[in-house]
Amino acid sequence: MSADDDVQQASLLAPQDRKRVAALLLVRYCGFLEDPKFAPWFERHHDALAAARDIALRICRQDAATDRSEVSDEELDGLRGRLEGVLEDSDPDGPPFETEVVDHLVFATEVLDALQEPEATEHLVHAFERADELAEARYDMGTEDYPGGEWEEVDFATLESEARTADIRSLSSAGPDGTGIDLTAMLARSEAFARPYADVIARCYSNEEAGRS
Repeated sequence: MSADDDVQQASLLAPQDRKRVAALLLVRYCGFLEDPKFAPWFERHHDALAAARDIALRICRQDAATDRSEVSDEELDGLRGRLEGVLEDSDPDGPPFETEVVDHLVFATEVLDALQEPEATEHLVHAFERADELAEARYDMGTEDYPGGEWEEVDFATLESEARTADIRSLSSAGPDGTGIDLTAMLARSEAFARPYADVIARCYSNEEAGRS
């Protein structure tokens, strides 16, 4: 399906399932936290992204058979404030690695909009568009900047589209009591995307580009 089709189908989901679709975006794109270039200059950035991914995992793993949310509105508000605080103290024109991390922090705030207001489908539109941009940027980075030109090509844009569509279809086909949702498979699919995505970022930025020289 196209991004427009994904949004249309996602708009038919229950609010909690829309939150799962949004949360899985954070699992896919904020999984490069093991990159050593976060230290020493970008540890606040790292911790904010880690908090966003942690909340996303909790949303995805909560009992599919209940509407009870394990992530409170207060936690989402607190995370939003934390992300905005880090962004305010960041230099978008700083070292290339900082610019990259700032792009992902902005993405996390847009996904957070969808988590805070799952009934507003325009937030999903923005999150999907930003995810597609990040996917295309990592593909370009891998083809142009991977050391030695040895990158095993990964079509992130296609994988993103396939993952998003599969998530929405899985949630759409579930029973009214949540039966039929395979959250384990959904998480595994997003984590499989996150690994090569993180690899491209780790390999294509040097220590010097993170200000570590």
